[in-house]
Amino acid sequence: MLFFAVAVVSLLLSQTDPLSLSGVVFDTNANPVSEVHIHLEEPTAHQQWDFTTKNDGTFRFDRLTFGTYRLTVQHAGYFDVSTEVRLESSKSVEFTLAPTETVKQEIDVIARPEPINTDSVAPQIVVNDEVIQSIPYTGRQDFLNAVSLMPGVLRDNDNQIHIHGSTPDQVRYQLDGLYLSDPSSGGLMANIPIDAVESVDVDMANYSAEFGKSSGGVVRVNSQFVGDKFRFNVTDFIPGWDFRQKSVAEFSPRMLFSGPIVQKKLWFMYSGTLRYIHSYLEELKTPVDERSSTQTTSDQLLKLQWNLKESHVLTMEMLHNSEYLGNVGIGVVRPLETTTNFLRRGNTLAVSDRYIAGGKVLESTVQLSRRHDSDLAKGTAPLEIQPDMWTGNYFADRREHVQRFHTAQSITWERQAFGFAHRIKAGGEFDHVSSSIQLDDRPHSYFNEDRSMASYVTFEGDNFADTQNREYGGFVQDRITLNRRLQVEAGLRYDRESLVGRNNFGPRAAFSFLPFGTNRSKVSGGIGLYYDNIDLLSVQLPNLQRRVTTLYKDGVQIDAPSATTVLVSPELRNPRTMHWHLSWDHEWAPRWVSRINYIEKNGRDHVRLAAQPFDSGFDLIFNNSGTSHYRGIELTLDRPIRTNLRIVGSYTYSSAKARPPVLLDIPDPNVEYIPESPVDWNTPHRFVGWGYFPLPSHLTGAFSVEARSGFPFTVVDELNRVVGSYNGQKLPAYFVTNASLEKEIPIPFGNGKRVAFRVSVTNLFNRFNPRFVDRNLASPYFLGLSESSSRHFSARVRILKK
Repeated sequence: MLFFAVAVVSLLLSQTDPLSLSGVVFDTNANPVSEVHIHLEEPTAHQQWDFTTKNDGTFRFDRLTFGTYRLTVQHAGYFDVSTEVRLESSKSVEFTLAPTETVKQEIDVIARPEPINTDSVAPQIVVNDEVIQSIPYTGRQDFLNAVSLMPGVLRDNDNQIHIHGSTPDQVRYQLDGLYLSDPSSGGLMANIPIDAVESVDVDMANYSAEFGKSSGGVVRVNSQFVGDKFRFNVTDFIPGWDFRQKSVAEFSPRMLFSGPIVQKKLWFMYSGTLRYIHSYLEELKTPVDERSSTQTTSDQLLKLQWNLKESHVLTMEMLHNSEYLGNVGIGVVRPLETTTNFLRRGNTLAVSDRYIAGGKVLESTVQLSRRHDSDLAKGTAPLEIQPDMWTGNYFADRREHVQRFHTAQSITWERQAFGFAHRIKAGGEFDHVSSSIQLDDRPHSYFNEDRSMASYVTFEGDNFADTQNREYGGFVQDRITLNRRLQVEAGLRYDRESLVGRNNFGPRAAFSFLPFGTNRSKVSGGIGLYYDNIDLLSVQLPNLQRRVTTLYKDGVQIDAPSATTVLVSPELRNPRTMHWHLSWDHEWAPRWVSRINYIEKNGRDHVRLAAQPFDSGFDLIFNNSGTSHYRGIELTLDRPIRTNLRIVGSYTYSSAKARPPVLLDIPDPNVEYIPESPVDWNTPHRFVGWGYFPLPSHLTGAFSVEARSGFPFTVVDELNRVVGSYNGQKLPAYFVTNASLEKEIPIPFGNGKRVAFRVSVTNLFNRFNPRFVDRNLASPYFLGLSESSSRHFSARVRILKK
């Protein structure tokens, strides 16, 4: 193949230096400053460059290599600025200069993307810490809640993340290259302290062959940069008080501390978050201690970075998580005794090595992650499920242990071949995953509206399953710059896992084109084949207890007990999805950028729990009968004016459909005959907008708005059988507005320390946005809506030192 021939030949040819460092210089009034002297130095190679800013305050250095650079900014009448910038890809930075006659010196150096990223050939969103810390949003202070306000990223009512219609287990999560996806059931395996996040890169579609095991998207978290200056901040150290209950309602202190251990050699960064929430369900009229739920979480990240030399960096990261949820599931129908208590603890230890030699960048990672879960009932009293009230204790106890050993190696280099510039990257990864689960199920009963028994469920068989999986992956990709206006990326991905034993090859290709020869307009597109791993829970369930159901009518048994066995198809294959997209980005006015993006995903061989009928009943089987289709067009207007002002608005029209799976609890075999239907998170219309901006008196304002179609749901009877069309009903349309106001005040004699006070309100207009609907046709609360977050005021206090 021509692509591989070019890659081999390019090894023998000379290197090019395609990276660039650009930026803009402002004064304290946000005006660009011209005639500023910019000095750039690369200490290792003893190279130096100089530039003078243009009338619009901009500067640019081209043909740079990987490494760390010292950037110095000098202008008469202003304080000099000097900072280090690590260049791994083309970057843009901003400076705000302070006049020398001022007593206080405030200098901001922020790395941010260009209005249009001409280096990217695929849809990507970059969410920096300014957005994560500034934007008010519903829910806890978490980087995923900020990411869910981006175009194409949606959070459902279970707080799961979906990217362009994908399921949660189709999204790959990384932290500084570490692999943090949960191999058991998908999603994020370990929470990351919000203050430790410098930026989040979200790859949406047609991303490069470097990323496998993720047909939905890739969420790449980059931790804070550490350097020779000590930094710290402390946030939310004042508890929130519930005046009605006269108790602490919330306490969420956060801390970040970083700096040098050995100047210019060894640095550290520690970030920790503690969160305690004690909430009450207003709908219940029971005593206070019988309608409350609690949440306690602790997330900690320690990062050590050792520069053995400028071209050789060693990084160690330790991530610890613990989470406790008390009275899970409490509600109008489920009183306290029918709830469960959930506990999770996890640890990740990793070492990464980056070495630059001969113009090549070698990156290595070794990682070990462990997680322990338990979800336990309050007792063993038989559970009786009635349409209006549950009694007894929940019928199952679950304990799970998951461990992942991950190692990865890659090499990147640039070459000239056949007159074209090539940026080539190749690598591989290996994972050994083990998962054990203990599931203790107990008998329970279902009743009709007239209190007569509808079914009685028992279980038989083993309660323990242990599974191991070995995953292999490799890739090669080539970014070819044909000329200043056109670049093409071609790649091939290989994946295999021992559970399936199949070789999966995923070719991918994409392009970007500058139609007018400038950075103000870009057309991009691509097509690729993506595979997913099979979550381990799907292959563990057949080894656990099987369900035995006895049906009743008017309280009289109408049939012999029927056992439902869960099986796994012997011909199981890895799910695959074909992506293609076409995008147009255009800068209509300085820093006013519009984006039009069309994305289509067609999924085949998705693992699905299907019904397998026989004469006296049916079994359940995990097979590849699942399919999915997503089509969406996004219209976005973005104005990243400067670091303290940005406004974004986006509208998405989309359709997400898939074959519905048969539910494991109270399965309805007729679901097997339902064609592709809207998924539970399908939102045909969605608008998101957010921004932050300076105000007089050194205040900063921020807002976020989300309006979308209501999520669909399915009406069922007392035995969970589908009534009417699948997902044929919808919750009310969702609309929420959040706003905040913040002011930073210097601390007298604080040596640069500042205190920032913020007051925010979520759901400003107190819109009723229910998260739960009673779908049971036999329930007296049928179609009743609940679990809406009402208007909520909060305050945040931060002590900052940069």
